[in-house]
Amino acid sequence: MSYNAILKDYFHQLSDGDYSQTALLSPIAVQEYSDEFSFHPAVRQLGGYVVDDLDTSNHHLSITTGPLASSVYYLSHDDDSRVVFASASDFLAAVLEAHETEQEICELHPALSPLANDQRALSGLITELLDSGDDEAEDLLPSLLPSIDLNDLALLQRLATSDNFYLGEALANEIIKRPAAHLLSIAQLCAAHTHNQVSGVGAKAVRSIQALR
Repeated sequence: MSYNAILKDYFHQLSDGDYSQTALLSPIAVQEYSDEFSFHPAVRQLGGYVVDDLDTSNHHLSITTGPLASSVYYLSHDDDSRVVFASASDFLAAVLEAHETEQEICELHPALSPLANDQRALSGLITELLDSGDDEAEDLLPSLLPSIDLNDLALLQRLATSDNFYLGEALANEIIKRPAAHLLSIAQLCAAHTHNQVSGVGAKAVRSIQALR
């Protein structure tokens, strides 16, 4: 069975430790689960491979292509999906810590996602998905926003004014988590959105920035 270099490295790290009592999948099971999830945009667009079975509808994915390659993405059925670990080694360390401390691994997810190393490439991917006309691909966008550094103002303006209110809502939530003075005009666009699901969160984003003064 052929895997790309990132997945090979993950399996190599997996073989170096004792994860037998954890929810991590064997290489064969990773392929089987990933085939079952081949319909999902996180698998299709990001080269994602399902690496665990948490006995829920949630899974961690090893991302193998694009600007988020080498990171680990949390695919959540009920909560917000996003990148939660910058590398396989960070993920595996958290898996062991969760097992040793009898916690759920989601309790060890960082409050803020690690930012993508190549921000230009991530902006390019987001723009490509916006332009694709593919509704399923666009559904992936809110989960990518936690990984951007919120400095591409032209892209942020496009997201804030999109007819897809989920994008403006997700952006406003990110601004609340990471308020900065240069984001005030973007937050104001969210607050002025015609959909109240965006405008309400946008108003909170504006206040979070004003509170910095």
